[in-house]
Amino acid sequence: MSAPRKDEKVTDQAPAEGTAPAETAAGEASAERKSAAAILVDLALERYDLGCTPDGEPYAVPRTGGNVVRMLRGKGSLRAELAKAYRQHTGAIAGGQALADALLVLEGTAAECEPEAVHVRVAEHDGATWIDLGDTTERVVRVDARGWEVVAECPVLFRRSVLTAALPTPEPGGSLDELWELLNVTPSDRPLVLGWLVAALGWARIPHPMLALLGEQGTGKSSATRNLVQLVDPSPVSVRKPPKDVEAWVTAAQGSWVVGLDNMSTIPAWLSDSLCRAVTGDGDVRRQLYSDDGLAVFSFRRVLVMNGIDVGAMAPDLADRSIVVNLDRITEDRRRPESQLMTAWEAAWPRVFGALLSQVAVGKARIRSVRLDAMPRMADFAMVLAALDQVHGTNSLAAYQDQANSMAADAVTSDPFLAAITEHVTTHWQGTAAELLGIVQPDGALPRTWPRNSRAAAGVLKRNAPALRSAGWVVDDLPGRTRQKVAVWRLVPPEMTGEEHPQHPHTRNHAADQGEFSGNGAGVPAGVARGAGVKHPHTREHPHRHPQAFPQVRPHVAGVAGVAGVASPSSQDAPCPDCGEPLTGPGYTARCRPNHTLTTLEVAHHVA
Repeated sequence: MSAPRKDEKVTDQAPAEGTAPAETAAGEASAERKSAAAILVDLALERYDLGCTPDGEPYAVPRTGGNVVRMLRGKGSLRAELAKAYRQHTGAIAGGQALADALLVLEGTAAECEPEAVHVRVAEHDGATWIDLGDTTERVVRVDARGWEVVAECPVLFRRSVLTAALPTPEPGGSLDELWELLNVTPSDRPLVLGWLVAALGWARIPHPMLALLGEQGTGKSSATRNLVQLVDPSPVSVRKPPKDVEAWVTAAQGSWVVGLDNMSTIPAWLSDSLCRAVTGDGDVRRQLYSDDGLAVFSFRRVLVMNGIDVGAMAPDLADRSIVVNLDRITEDRRRPESQLMTAWEAAWPRVFGALLSQVAVGKARIRSVRLDAMPRMADFAMVLAALDQVHGTNSLAAYQDQANSMAADAVTSDPFLAAITEHVTTHWQGTAAELLGIVQPDGALPRTWPRNSRAAAGVLKRNAPALRSAGWVVDDLPGRTRQKVAVWRLVPPEMTGEEHPQHPHTRNHAADQGEFSGNGAGVPAGVARGAGVKHPHTREHPHRHPQAFPQVRPHVAGVAGVAGVASPSSQDAPCPDCGEPLTGPGYTARCRPNHTLTTLEVAHHVA
């Protein structure tokens, strides 16, 4: 074979002699696909900023417009927007492979960026809460202690899904009375429901207890659940059937801030654990679908509401993270057609939303002064309740703690192993989990959930220690170990600690009879359950304390909305809890020595 002449042009672009036309066409098509992918990448980098979440999910943010991200993985909105941009730029249609190649390159570029959190519906930043309205304008609501306003620019990033629907533009001057007319919630339970709503809209970083609406048929459970979801995080599917497994739960929960579950009859163990993780924000790691070694990290905190006739006894850890509201049957004279209720809801929705935002603002202003004597399990949520109690003169925090204690006691008695402990341990007891298992072992066949060995028994004690303590028990995993390095436990029943009830972080508000809500009648135990009660079984009962009446609060709203639904508690006389001298006048100015604590919230002091 002779070498080419000097005047001959050597190129690898010319097809070899004998190359089939089909092979040449395939090569040209491949070049076109690469060219299309490159154009798509250039268009994306011109129009979007790339980033990734702390969980490693890549996203793109438009350089102009709002702060709603476009996720790169899956058939998300970025894929469609890039295809549209390519058509506008070239007049041609980008093929599926070109889009896939371009998105893969963009994903690699995004992975090099510093991780930044992306939020669903509600976020907190720089002392304010930002709420994505979910409409095409990508506007947000900004709420702080001064009030609320609708703005176009936002410092935080939001993501949307097919489960995201639009909130109405909030209107000032509304009242919560319109909400209670459409929700079948008794006046005594309204402060708890309001606290749940305010926390869901105003505090994104805290755990939120699951709200369980229970009642017989004809109590409006489903419509109440739907309306509560619509107020915070509307969705095309506001209430959903219970998920069948963990994967279905994760898929449903990832796309919404508020998850509403309809017609729950039982809560299986796996779902109870998943609900607890959603409340606290704990994560999970699972294998990605259609992947041999890829792992997916699922970590999210959600607001939960469910309904049912009777879900049975909740697991202690879920009961400790729940609020139960029992709905009364709607009588025939009060029943209204569903179409009429929907029309009334659509008309009231913007005003109720505005009134609720005002409650968030008032809560943010007042929570700065809240001090609790003792912190319950859901301490952040308790702070929100305490702030609203100050504003409205209600007792939602005391009611919440009473309910938590009652549910914990029910959960303890419903578990066979824990119930056996409460039956057999009647005095101060100290020993290993194996010894405890031998003491409470029943005759005959063991219940299905009974721990089969000492390790399982120790695990049950650890998981349910908070519920036992809420029921008044002392439960301690002592620091010492046996010679076999086995943990030693100490159990003391409530009757041996001098307590029938656990500690309350807040006591009844007797001075509150002029707020938006009336008192809810929840009793407040006087004693304090203490882990140190083994050596000193008698605990000190503090005198009954009367919270201070707080003046009316009307935070300034910058030309957008007033603060609705704020009432001033009464200023009736009450004795000082420390010295017994009367407290008189607005604000409860005392005629006793300075610095006596007015209330267990410690928000004010006497003056001389």
